[in-house]
Amino acid sequence: MKNLFKSQTAYEILELLSNSEQGGEPKLYLGEIATALNKNNANVSRELAGLIEAGVVAQETRGKKKYYFLNQGYKAITELKSLLTKNNNQNLEKMFKHDWFLAEEIMNISPWFMAIPFYCFTNGFQEPGGHAYKQIVGVYQGYNLWFYFDKQDAYEGGEHLVNKFLGDIDFMEDVNAKIRFFADKLNEVVAKIPESGLEKLSKEELWQYYQEHENIHLDYYRYGWIPVAADMFGDNLTNRGKSILQDFGVAENQIEEYMALLTQPDKASLLKEEQDNLMQIGIMVQQNPSQLAVFKELFRKFKEEDVKFFGLYTHSEEYEAKFSEVVRGLKAKIAPEIMERLEDHYHQYFYTKFIYTEEQGVYDFEHYLKELVRMVNGDSHLAETFAEHEAHAQKVFQERAALIKELKLSKDIQRFFSAWGDFMVTKIYRRYAQLFALYKTTFILEEIAERVGVKLKELRFMKSSEIKAALFDGIIDKTEIKKRVEFCVYYTAKDTELFFSGEEAKNIASKYIQKHEDVSVSELKGQCGCRGQARGKVRIVNVIADMKKMEEGDILVSISTQPDLVPAMKKAAAFVTDQGGVTSHAAIVAREMRKPCVIATKIATKALHDGDLVEVDADKGLVRVVSRA
Repeated sequence: MKNLFKSQTAYEILELLSNSEQGGEPKLYLGEIATALNKNNANVSRELAGLIEAGVVAQETRGKKKYYFLNQGYKAITELKSLLTKNNNQNLEKMFKHDWFLAEEIMNISPWFMAIPFYCFTNGFQEPGGHAYKQIVGVYQGYNLWFYFDKQDAYEGGEHLVNKFLGDIDFMEDVNAKIRFFADKLNEVVAKIPESGLEKLSKEELWQYYQEHENIHLDYYRYGWIPVAADMFGDNLTNRGKSILQDFGVAENQIEEYMALLTQPDKASLLKEEQDNLMQIGIMVQQNPSQLAVFKELFRKFKEEDVKFFGLYTHSEEYEAKFSEVVRGLKAKIAPEIMERLEDHYHQYFYTKFIYTEEQGVYDFEHYLKELVRMVNGDSHLAETFAEHEAHAQKVFQERAALIKELKLSKDIQRFFSAWGDFMVTKIYRRYAQLFALYKTTFILEEIAERVGVKLKELRFMKSSEIKAALFDGIIDKTEIKKRVEFCVYYTAKDTELFFSGEEAKNIASKYIQKHEDVSVSELKGQCGCRGQARGKVRIVNVIADMKKMEEGDILVSISTQPDLVPAMKKAAAFVTDQGGVTSHAAIVAREMRKPCVIATKIATKALHDGDLVEVDADKGLVRVVSRA
């Protein structure tokens, strides 16, 4: 039997055919084998010929294709299968027997997109970060993802980056500059993708758009993930910041306050710029008496007559549909200069709802018109409110300058905290570019899916190499792809990218990866995202559909917030998240809205339930259950 394994490729062919036999698809043609093994056809064909000569592999012709399978008449077939199974189990142990740490749970994301960061983290993150991850695992149930790092590997990566930051402050500043640079390049590349007429493009033209996006997105992640990796998994950056302040004699009960002040960004995030821009349009409305009268009358009629059964400021589908219908009648009455500003706002931000698949879609113009109507009628003194926000920002900057002087921080330590604060701004900067890219690339993926005969969602469960093989050579395993959509495990390491599907994937997930945690607790501990205290009822809000539950003063609890949840965040008295670091979306929005925020509790969405009454003490990073619903 040893003669069968003269080459690694021969072994891999036998292993593949054995696994295919167990999966119910025992016969594969040459192109399928070559694609699955990421080998060229000539190499695979040569090895198959040797295995056929040895009698272990048989072939049959169907139409114009030759199909290959294990020869059940081979004299040692039982022993061979047993050996392959044993080796496969040993390989699974090597790949998956780790102390896995749940990095994130994301409720609407695809393997096609996440393959870009995963591959980058294990193959391209050595430069510039200096520490590539050894392996990463993603578990998918449809578009719901849980992805995992090896706990020690993630901690060591974070510690390496923090040491690099403190040893070279220029590197931190360069990371922020590079994040902006590659976000701009990503915008530039995907802006070229046409939104119509793609059926006229050749395969080569389609693939050129595809590859240009993939290449720049990989570079984008090499820098964009550095701030996340430094703090998200082991609180490395946060703990080092606290240690630095302790060395400067800061009392324990003041550390959270001082660190929040020192890391306050100098610039507004794109998220705040978006909100400020809409507020400026609202100010234009309020400063024009005839326009203000139109907005007020519409809102009064809507509130008192049209939607009295829905409840004011709800986010039910019925309410929003009715509101959209009513505001359409407002368009003809809006002054041209206000309409022009609002249309510009819409064109600049419509894609920010695209998180992260076609199932979210984009905002329509009526969405922003409704937001403007709400804003104008919800605050009758928008100009004063805007001035108050600006004055508060200036006050914070003055307090920070006074604290730096009081602590006598060195120039390098000042730059360290300043660059850390800028991580928060560049986080949103890169996120907006990414959402635009996800929106634009959908046009390419839709066209490819149409040409290869699968649904868009199914295409998103294929590797890039498989998409290329399907597009150019017609090689595609639709049965396997459908199994992945239902449930799959995605594994990546250096020069390795593997999917496991069906029962094998479920067994891997249950045996090695997903752990059941005890969440029957009455107090949760996390990090301070923004200081303050609040008390209110819990509302679990993970996706847009959950926002209808929110009432003014509720506590918004989420796995991790995204830009599409901002309308609900405006109503909340405080935010609590499972995941995230001090540069997370929730922490950034909390600072800009000046609301208490506790991040990185790990289990808030599982330990808390809608209607629970809780107290949030963000200063201490605590959430206490007062009473259960």
